[in-house]
Amino acid sequence: IISNEQIFLEIGAGNKKGSDGWTTLDLSKGSDLCWDLRNGIPFPDESIDTIYTSHTFEHIPFNSLKKLIKDCHRSLKIGGYLSVCVPSVKFYIEAYMSGERLRAEGEGWKPALCETGSLIDQLNYNVYMDGQHKYLFDEENLVKILQICGFQKVSIRNFDPQIDLQERDFESKYAIALK
Repeated sequence: IISNEQIFLEIGAGNKKGSDGWTTLDLSKGSDLCWDLRNGIPFPDESIDTIYTSHTFEHIPFNSLKKLIKDCHRSLKIGGYLSVCVPSVKFYIEAYMSGERLRAEGEGWKPALCETGSLIDQLNYNVYMDGQHKYLFDEENLVKILQICGFQKVSIRNFDPQIDLQERDFESKYAIALK
């Protein structure tokens, strides 16, 4: 069955419903589709126009992440794209090396915070996230991973206020991958 309906899917969306034509998918029962991404994308081949994900990929072990990205590629229509936002460990390393803070002391997801007064605390926060983070990204490996998983045209993109969260921009890197 071929459909002309456009499908815009946000994966790893958290506890929120889609709006403006977007459908959200997450383990959270508060999303439009409650689904475990370890089972892939629950859509047929070449059925989705756009997939967006923000601060999700870093929570997935590398081999499982490659499977998920390949499944995104499978489910996208020809000419469709995957838009990705991930935290960039480079920003945290550069801040540490230059003696700067990226976020105010005590700011962030509370279970992951450990404040000793050292700038290494913010690097530990990003790298480990209380055991939640499984993989680190910078511009180069983000692009290469998307290419390894089948996307031929991949580029770093700028912050997009229509889809990206302003409050996460200071720590984020963005890419777009066209099928």
